[in-house]
Formats: sequence, C-alpha cells, structure tokens
Amino acid sequence: MNFNEKDILTLKKFIENANTITLLSHNNPDGDAIGSTSAMFHYLKEKGKNVVTIFPNNPPEHLKFIHDGVNPIVVEKEFQKAKQRLQESDLLMILDMNALHRSNENLQNIINELSLTKILIDHHEKPETFDLNFSYPDASATCEVVYSLLNTLENKEVFSKAISLPLYCGIMTDTGSLSYSCDHPEIYYIVGNLVKAGLEPRNIHYDIFNKWSEKRMKLFGYATCKKLEIFEKERAAYIWLTKEELKDYDYKTGDLEGLVNECLKLGDVDFGVLISERKDHIKLNFRSKYPTINVEKFASKWNGGGHIMAAAAKSKEPMEVVREKLKKQIKAKEFLSE
Repeated sequence: MNFNEKDILTLKKFIENANTITLLSHNNPDGDAIGSTSAMFHYLKEKGKNVVTIFPNNPPEHLKFIHDGVNPIVVEKEFQKAKQRLQESDLLMILDMNALHRSNENLQNIINELSLTKILIDHHEKPETFDLNFSYPDASATCEVVYSLLNTLENKEVFSKAISLPLYCGIMTDTGSLSYSCDHPEIYYIVGNLVKAGLEPRNIHYDIFNKWSEKRMKLFGYATCKKLEIFEKERAAYIWLTKEELKDYDYKTGDLEGLVNECLKLGDVDFGVLISERKDHIKLNFRSKYPTINVEKFASKWNGGGHIMAAAAKSKEPMEVVREKLKKQIKAKEFLSE
C-alpha cells in the first residue's frame, strides 16, 4: 500500500505532538472495528501515549478477546465519560467508519463542535474529509490499512503480539477467513507477518467463528428454515426477523453476524438481504456474490452504504412496509441497476 509521503510525515507529527489520543469506531463494532482500534491502542501505548478507545455500544461478547486490555468507554453506558474524554483530547483517530454519523448522534454533535485534530483511517466508500485521511476502499479491511501505516511509520514487518492479534482478527472477520475481498497478494504477505508474532491461527479461527451459543445456533436454524424467502427468477433471497423473534432466541450483539451470507450459499442466489427489527429501527444488511452486483449502490437507495459486495442501511418504517418495498425492488431487479 503506497502512502503520500507528506501525509505520513504529518501523521508522525500529529502523534508525536499529542499527549491525549482518543480512538473511535462505529456503532455495533465488528471484528475490523475492534481489531483496528485495539491494534492502534497498543501501538500508541507502546509509544507512551495516553490513549483511550470509545465504542458507541458494547462489542459482541465472543470478540472480547480481541480488545483484551483496552477497556473501552461504551457510550450507551458512559456518555458523560466519553464526552469528557473527547473534550480533553488533543487528537482523535476515527477507524473503520467513513463518517461520524455511523457512531453516535450525540457524540457526533460533540465532535463537530470540538477543534481537536481528527484523522480518518478506513476502507469504506465516500469518506468524510478530516484533517488527515487514510481512506482505501480497495483494502480488504481497515486492519490492513493500519498494518500498512505502522509498517511505513516504523519500517518494520513484525510487531508485538498485542498489535498483531487484533489486526489478524480484523482481517479474518472482514474477509471471511480470506474467502472474499482478498484478491490482492499483499494481504497474504501481511497475514504471514502477523502470524510471525506468535499467533495461533487455528485457535483464533475457533474463537471468532465457532464459539456459538445454543440459542444462536437455533436462531440460525429457525431463520433459514422459517424466515427465508427466495426469488428464483431474480436470483435473490432475504431473511427477515422481528424483535419478538430475536427476543425468543435471547439475541445478543453479534448473534446475527454471518446470517445474511446464508442466502448466498444457495447456488441460484446472487443477492441476499437480512432484515432485522431492532428497538427503534429496522436494519438491513445487503450482500452480493459478485462485484458486478454493487450492493453499496443499492444500499444508497435506503440511505445506507458500505462496500461493493457488503453494505447496510437502517429504516424507521414498519417491518411490513420495509419488506414490501424490498420485494418491489427485487422484482424490478434494482440491485442490478447501473
């Protein structure tokens, strides 16, 4: 990954001159959000910096091991603490989100009023402009961007285990263990260097992908058996779940991770959607089997965004309205539109 030399020098200067650095990622943090912030946390700690991570809400329980020792501030539980931390900060690093609205609305308003330096490190489309942007939509994960930045800053290939483990986890979760978004050779070179830090890939894979609760397994079975709708002619499918159904299966953050991909396991389906009802909104996750189906573009029809083959959106409309709207879009094959 090639960086502008001036940007690297500016980044060095910002880090060197900052005493209090805060890291922020998006709502419902996934493996890449947790991994990129955790790796940067440990890197800055090793530099002797006063650094704190802020998440809008709790990370999934099964991914806690990725941010071991980080002790993030969780906004939904500690809003005043997060606000005070931001007000005391010299530097804010925004990782794995392209815009502040993907964090927390109240937090966004506070950040916009602050004059602190802001750096974006991300791999999503359509990034907001900050004091310094490292935005690479072609990267497999934000963790790949973070590794490349640290590699350039330090001129070294192998970092401590504390830095390498979260980077590895972020890349694995955002590529499905190197099964998609991994077409460039550089990512394998990076993964190899991360493993050299003393990682145990087999155990990490188990902890991320195979530590399921009984309720989560039954939820997946129920969803694919009872709540899957297939559109054979359009080569599309969606799964829909109400908040009552999620409650029946004792839903916890992260339990729906990967469910939308079940649609794409069908040989005759190229476009899949998961519709899940939350407390005050409907969440839509979009996936495509091929880059020729741009779900980021499709998500924009719902005021959402993301990547070419993986995107998401929210709606305040009732479930039935969302379903009917989506059905019409599928039957019109709008997901194939130019």
